[in-house]
Amino acid sequence: MSQQVSEDCPLKDISLASIPAFPAVALRVLDLVSQDDADFGLLVREIASDATLSAQVLRLANSALFRYEVGTLQQAVMLLGAQRVQSLVMSVAMRNYSRAALRTEAFQRCWQHTIATAILSREIAAAAGAPQPEQAYSLGLLHDIGRLGLLVAWPDDYDLMLRKADRNVASLVELERQLFTMDHCELGRRLIEQWKLPHEFRVVAGRHHDPPAGATEFDSLRISHLSCRLADALEFWVAKPFRPLDVEEVLSELPDAVRLGLPRDPSELREKIGNALGVENAVLSEQPPDSVRIPSERSTTPDLHFDPPKTGSTGPSLKRFESPPAEWDFLVVLITAIVFTLMLAAAYAFLHS
Repeated sequence: MSQQVSEDCPLKDISLASIPAFPAVALRVLDLVSQDDADFGLLVREIASDATLSAQVLRLANSALFRYEVGTLQQAVMLLGAQRVQSLVMSVAMRNYSRAALRTEAFQRCWQHTIATAILSREIAAAAGAPQPEQAYSLGLLHDIGRLGLLVAWPDDYDLMLRKADRNVASLVELERQLFTMDHCELGRRLIEQWKLPHEFRVVAGRHHDPPAGATEFDSLRISHLSCRLADALEFWVAKPFRPLDVEEVLSELPDAVRLGLPRDPSELREKIGNALGVENAVLSEQPPDSVRIPSERSTTPDLHFDPPKTGSTGPSLKRFESPPAEWDFLVVLITAIVFTLMLAAAYAFLHS
């Protein structure tokens, strides 16, 4: 670490107790969804137990990220499915968790990198034929939880460190160790253990910068590692590197079948991430409604993700009543007038008979 950074950022006595706890309701939702037979009723009750969180989830569910308009949490869970609701809850919880650092430039870049990695993880997992690509999204959201924890606990110091640091991953990790006694990967692993999240989250948080050398299985760690690097290559980096990564070089590390399942033009991925960031920032920055049953106004941003889930005949219907055409209104008025005239004529005839 440079002398100037050392003077401006004295060594921190870091411990897990110094890092704020992650929203408990999000951890319970994650635990529920990870079970083989998720209880939808219990899932709805858990989310509804936090009025702010549930309102924000509904707001996000009603945004341009989805095509349906939903008015209740139960409807959201039934229509979107447990995995998608989990990713919504985790996204909202991550944003709420990081509010203390929102004003720093470092957080804004870290948040962009986090969302980019999560979206790319989902895209790559879907292209690889993973049964639950939303799980990859949640893993991507939490891959840098150690860095977010440092930003939440010491936003100004971390922001200063990034602005004065050398621009590459290795030097940033080393600076974190010098300033905080541990880097964001080690801290992330410990936080995930403390929060008792599934093993996959601990592996991804602790090893997402480790190249999976010789790995033949396209597992969650490899997806997170490549998504993190691809996010940097697409310029959603935490610190601008001296020597930017080449997008094609990162994509070449994907299996052929997976690479062919992604957009050929990297600008499509960049645009998708940018649009998603715009939607989430707009939705999550709004004040939550007084009641979570009130549907939010739709965003005008173009639809980005997810085809609408197919619902069976027993599922809740969102079909709206359409306004009748003007011709129908005229016909109703005409028939009413004729009936009224006939009634008057009959009454007149009866009185004068």
